[in-house]
Amino acid sequence: MLREQFTDVLAEFGNALNLSLALDDDGLVSFMVDGEAIVNIQYLDESDFAVAFSPVGAFGGTDAPEAGEKALALLRMNEPGGIGEGFTLALDEEAELVLAMDRRSALEISSADSLAAWVDALVRVVRKVREEFVARFPIEESAFAVNDPLRRDEEEG
Repeated sequence: MLREQFTDVLAEFGNALNLSLALDDDGLVSFMVDGEAIVNIQYLDESDFAVAFSPVGAFGGTDAPEAGEKALALLRMNEPGGIGEGFTLALDEEAELVLAMDRRSALEISSADSLAAWVDALVRVVRKVREEFVARFPIEESAFAVNDPLRRDEEEG
């Protein structure tokens, strides 16, 4: 029953953005916000929770000279009151990618407004983390470019 409610809320949210948003067979939906942040939402049937996540930018290899300093910066951003705003900032080591993520009960996402507020908070965190990384690690600026979060992958491909 909660999945149906979530599906309806998602469709209503999409309509407000002139997007057709629906969960795929795996419970996943992805869309772009303001041409700069890819938002992914995965509905988990077994728990009636939704997980929202967005790539922030490339981290680089964990054996790179600044990897320890970058990892420490991520940990500090995750601290209460940090710029992560309660979202988890994580490193996908295999993809060498920083992700911002959060999970919420479907009960908390009962309207298009509550979903919009959650997505807005996620995108705000993505922007803040990108700005912070560009300021602290200028060499990696292209990897955290505000308008192209996955630029590194395109340049390699």
